[in-house]
Amino acid sequence: MLKRRHPVLLPLALGVVVHVCVPISVYQRHGSVDAFAFRSLDSREYFQIAANLAARGVFSQQTAPPFEPDTWRTPGYPLFLAFFIRLCGESPAVLVNVQQLLSVLNVWLVFRIAGWFMNERRAAVAALLFLFEPYHLFYSLWLMAETLFVTVVLLAWLAWLRAADAGRWPWHALAGALSGAAVLIRPVAVLVPAALLVGLLLAARRRRVAEGPLRWSKWWPGPAAFTVSCGLLIGAWMSRNAVVAGQFAFSDQSGVVLAYFKATEVVLWRDGRTEDRYLETSLDPARVNDPHRVWEDIDTRLGEAFAHASESDRAALRWPNLAQGNRTGLDSFDVSRALGRIGWSYLTEVPLSTLACCLTRSGAVLTFPLELALRPPAGVPQRRLRSLMLAAPYLFLAAAVLVRLLRGNMRFDATYLPLACTAALLLATTPQIDPRFRVPMIPLLIVFALLPATRRRPDARQRQRTVPGNAGAGGATRPGGPS
Repeated sequence: MLKRRHPVLLPLALGVVVHVCVPISVYQRHGSVDAFAFRSLDSREYFQIAANLAARGVFSQQTAPPFEPDTWRTPGYPLFLAFFIRLCGESPAVLVNVQQLLSVLNVWLVFRIAGWFMNERRAAVAALLFLFEPYHLFYSLWLMAETLFVTVVLLAWLAWLRAADAGRWPWHALAGALSGAAVLIRPVAVLVPAALLVGLLLAARRRRVAEGPLRWSKWWPGPAAFTVSCGLLIGAWMSRNAVVAGQFAFSDQSGVVLAYFKATEVVLWRDGRTEDRYLETSLDPARVNDPHRVWEDIDTRLGEAFAHASESDRAALRWPNLAQGNRTGLDSFDVSRALGRIGWSYLTEVPLSTLACCLTRSGAVLTFPLELALRPPAGVPQRRLRSLMLAAPYLFLAAAVLVRLLRGNMRFDATYLPLACTAALLLATTPQIDPRFRVPMIPLLIVFALLPATRRRPDARQRQRTVPGNAGAGGATRPGGPS
């Protein structure tokens, strides 16, 4: 009886059990809860910035004075880590356990969002499917932004649902602030605020059609509040960069990523050398002497762009420095802009090849590690059967999403955000293939795949013609509630 009345108790209880057992199993096998915490080079950068924020109030990666301000990383995740370092001490193991608690919260958020469109039992199934998704469990053990990013994306989804349903500006402002926070946590979310804003404008238009013409003053405050709250959050960070680096910009990372990672993937695709992608784009110190032909060509072009610089400065303009965000004697933003121009030149040389590469890689991200099983890359040992087994659930999820799309008969508020946000995230990440980029897409796609078929709702004028005595015959439901 308890389970039937409170289906959320099952995914929550299992969530607690799973996220207690995961760090315990890591401890038993590796002798430390934080054995995976610094598996990525990025993790140490995040941790160092957070430690400096907690101890000195400076946003810097440096371990000794003068603690020059960092403009490579965005502040969202370091601030999160810094808060818990101040609260609990500078222990990576504690921070990993904090992320386990955050992961349990994410399970509840998935249940809460799914319950907006479906009955509680089906919502519990959605939460359980997300709970046992292996990559989000794995990355919760790293000091990486993925777990927090999922939390903020899910909170933004809830706020967006409230804003689209009620049309009140405070919910719009909250949705805008959360989408801006998502961008500051993971810049890959840069297109998400635009996707949410378009959805709110479409929702306002649908309300005008259903409820009759609305005065301008009735619908513009919401989208305006969304835009202002999102813009203020991101603008504050860009203003900080203007103060410390003289550049009103988001980060000096964009051009580096575009040239060394995105454009390189397209060049390898165009040249028929995709099997070399893990060799050509490796930052492993053990592979620093391996050929990186595309990156070396980029370095040559970059050196030509800075022909006016000193010989020592030009010598530092090489991928072992730049691809990891290391400083040179030149302005980092100038270097990033030059790399951005080089990257775009590669992408626009053969636009159809670029488009084909991006579309194919989007599918590869959603079904990863299927490509590793079908086309094993050079220089990386692979277990093809294991990769196929691990890819099977993601293939099934992709098929379920496709089937749900073909069935149609869906509500706008149920379908717009998961599809639009997934598209925004894919567009910002392609043609890179990294399962970290897929982690926030999984709860979006799970909820979408499990959406029940819905009947078309009567518009406001039809509801007004409903006989009062029959208005509650079917049982009252809240606007936008479970269908």
